[in-house]
Amino acid sequence: MNSGPCGEDVAPREFAVGEELAGDRLDRALAGLVPDGLRGRRRRIGEGGVLLNGAPCRDASRRVKLGDVLALAERSAPPNPAEARLLGRSGDYCFLFKGAGLPSAALAGKDGDSLEARLPGLCAPVLQAGEQPRLLQRLDCATSGIVCAALNENAARAFRAAEATGLCEKRYLALLTGRLDTPVTCRRRLDTAHRRSTRVLDAAAEPFRETEFLPLHVWEGEACGRLRTRLDAGNGPGALTLSACRIRLGARHQIRAHAAALGHPLLGDTQYGSPEGAEKSAPAAPRFFLHHGLLAWPGGRCSEAPPWDWLDEFLPAEARRRVRAWLEMAD
Repeated sequence: MNSGPCGEDVAPREFAVGEELAGDRLDRALAGLVPDGLRGRRRRIGEGGVLLNGAPCRDASRRVKLGDVLALAERSAPPNPAEARLLGRSGDYCFLFKGAGLPSAALAGKDGDSLEARLPGLCAPVLQAGEQPRLLQRLDCATSGIVCAALNENAARAFRAAEATGLCEKRYLALLTGRLDTPVTCRRRLDTAHRRSTRVLDAAAEPFRETEFLPLHVWEGEACGRLRTRLDAGNGPGALTLSACRIRLGARHQIRAHAAALGHPLLGDTQYGSPEGAEKSAPAAPRFFLHHGLLAWPGGRCSEAPPWDWLDEFLPAEARRRVRAWLEMAD
């Protein structure tokens, strides 16, 4: 270990392979530089973040040799960090807004920004002595909206108990491809064993894990074309539907996977946007429109409008009223 500017130990950013590591796989030999676990090291390697003798190496199984130099590639900060802010405190919970493009939690082996990393600073104005906020939810990086944090263990347990018994309601807005005319509920079981994708199975979902879709407005023809142009979403055929979505006990990518299973994947969701999409790896930076706009359970409630400036321009007044009612539980 090296000594940092204040005398603390910091991990080195490069080293030469000695006799004790010669012949090891790259992902194992890298432990001295990336101590966050094998999965984190493989992710770093796959992204080209590891240099072998000065050149990126994406082969985690590569055998290193005596004298090989391993180093971490420099990472630049994103030029426009996504927004995050404190929405308020209610009892032993804090509600936060996470903008699209900001990860909810830091990934193993990855440096950089996340809502979790910002959490202490965001909550600081309302914290009392000894309180340490921790996230109770995670939203996809490209999803915006409400994330709840508990300030103590009892509050966390109460929230989880409400979820497990179907007392927690999570309302979203989603922009779907195709015309959805009537409300529909997807009750198919989800397989989240794959690290990056969720598969929709033919079996029935576990209790409280279904997804309800309630259409609020449909764009077709010329209006659909103008909206696609405004969103830089190409000139695809068919219609677009703004849908309300409701879940109670969620799973990774639940709304995205269920929407695709119904034949209405989210606009711009290239991971789930085709029948075989659930089997593909996620793109580096998907861009779709999914917003978590209301969270309510016996211990708290928070709502937040979507940060989509195009809604006022393209959504008729009556549809805007329905959106407000959905997010205010006035339906």
